[in-house]
Amino acid sequence: MGVGRREFLKLMGVALAGLAVDPLKAVAVNNDAYVNKKLGILFQKPKDWGFVAIKDFGELKAKQKIGEGLDMSNDEIWEELGEPICVATKYPHDTPENKGIFSPTITLNITPKEELEFLGHESFDELIDLSETGASVLLKDFKVLKRYEPVYISNCKFYEFDAEYMFEHVDIVEPLKAELKCLRAEHNGFYYDFNCHQSRAQMQVADKEFEEFKRTIRLI
Repeated sequence: MGVGRREFLKLMGVALAGLAVDPLKAVAVNNDAYVNKKLGILFQKPKDWGFVAIKDFGELKAKQKIGEGLDMSNDEIWEELGEPICVATKYPHDTPENKGIFSPTITLNITPKEELEFLGHESFDELIDLSETGASVLLKDFKVLKRYEPVYISNCKFYEFDAEYMFEHVDIVEPLKAELKCLRAEHNGFYYDFNCHQSRAQMQVADKEFEEFKRTIRLI
């Protein structure tokens, strides 16, 4: 359902105040604000975190080990998954002092509904179940810990669950236990998929930041 076009434009104006915005560009970033006019979504990343340029995401994904045992290369797996349209993370990824540190991260993937029709699901609930099965194949020891009652954000129904998995990375010697909070919604012909990652094992916890971030999401 969304917040309505007039309200969205008002919020967008506040988020981008003081920024010279190219009217032809679909995406604009201003301090902590991310606005995607084409897809009708805006939110605020946690304060002092940084947005990752999508061109730099290739380096990040190349270092994470996923889907081991599958008859596919890392590149082929990531191609199937699709790249996120936005990534916000706590620590810069390209500084030596952060090597081997798990950086709490929020990613957003948006997928047109027709791209997933081949899965044959009959409802969004069934698609979520399928995605959990897929995650258990890609992420080591993936396990759902808690499912929440659906919540409404911008008048849109979001499904939320917490999970854990073993994070495997070339800069970390042993697999590291990590936690994942997922927020998923179906809206305007798209599937919205927010994934919030942290690691209590490394004391890199961002529960407060995730909750504050969730309250800033607006969909048109």
